[in-house]
Formats: sequence, structure tokens, C-alpha cells
Amino acid sequence: MNPRRNLAPYFPAPLVGIVLLLGLLIVFTPFLTSYGQPSAGSIFSQAELIVDALPGNSTLHFYVRGLGTTARYDSISIGFALGFSWTGGWPSGNLSWGNWTNASNVLAVTASTERLPVAVNVSALYVASGASALYSGLFALNVTSGSSGPVLSVASNTPGIGSFSTPVADLPLPITLALVRTGPVP
Repeated sequence: MNPRRNLAPYFPAPLVGIVLLLGLLIVFTPFLTSYGQPSAGSIFSQAELIVDALPGNSTLHFYVRGLGTTARYDSISIGFALGFSWTGGWPSGNLSWGNWTNASNVLAVTASTERLPVAVNVSALYVASGASALYSGLFALNVTSGSSGPVLSVASNTPGIGSFSTPVADLPLPITLALVRTGPVP
């Protein structure tokens, strides 16, 4: 009598393999992610722009930070362009960028504006272990009236993001910034 053959119906080999792999991932993930700064260009150094507003309030709040809570950026910049006419797509003509918030050696940067529509220019440079990753995005935003309340409309000049709308009641809205380049420290 082979004990392995008797247990095979209850413990199929593929299921046992998956359970063992998941167990190893659960045990070793803290060791892979918790020590030191994440590597440049990894998911743990990925930067995002979070847009927030309260219904009935005309102020848009912007937060630039990493998906991983331990990503300390070498520099983060966010600037606004105001006073342009916008029809829903990327604004035509030259935008006058100003109202810059720049910070070095930080985990996050915040900025806000009451002027709408607004174009937002965001960049975050991450440096770790002799490598760097630059994340950026260009966005035009406006809050308009919708059938069920105010709607935030977003158009992006950043490849892979596009245009979309969301109810203000569903904010905050995280938008992943595009990875522009990686490589050795410039």
C-alpha cells in the first residue's frame, strides 16, 4: 500500500505546488520590500498624482507621492498653468507655467488651486543605489456640472493616460505618472 497514492485525490500535485509557492511569497515578501530604498523604476518607486476636491468647494488639491510609502524622491515639482480656455481636450496654444512647488529629498508634495480650468505639470525624480527614474505627467482639469452633481474632467498630454471624467463625490482620484526614463544617476 502506497500512502502517496492514497492521499493523491485529496492533495493534487498542482494545488500543493501553488500552496507552497504562496506560502514562500508570504514568508519572504517582507524581506524583499522592507529594507532600504526600493530600486529605481520598480513598482515601489512609482510616483502618482492624487487629485482631490470636496463637493461644493472650488479648490482642487494635488498630492504627488510614491505608491510605496518608503520612496524618498530626490526632487518633486508640480506647476500650474491658469487662464486658458479649455474645451475638454488638451489646451491648444502655449501654456504659461507658474505657481511651482518644488521640493528635494521628500516623500510627498502637496499643492492646491481654486482657479479652474487648470493645467498641471508634474515630475518626480527618484534616485537609489546609483540608478534613477523620472516620472512625469501633463494634465488639464476642470470641474463642471453633471446630471448627478459636479464632475471632474481630466485630459492628459501624457502617453497612455488619455481623457476621462469622474464624479467629484468619487474623489480622491489617483493617477499613475508615466515612467519617462531610467538609467544611471545623471
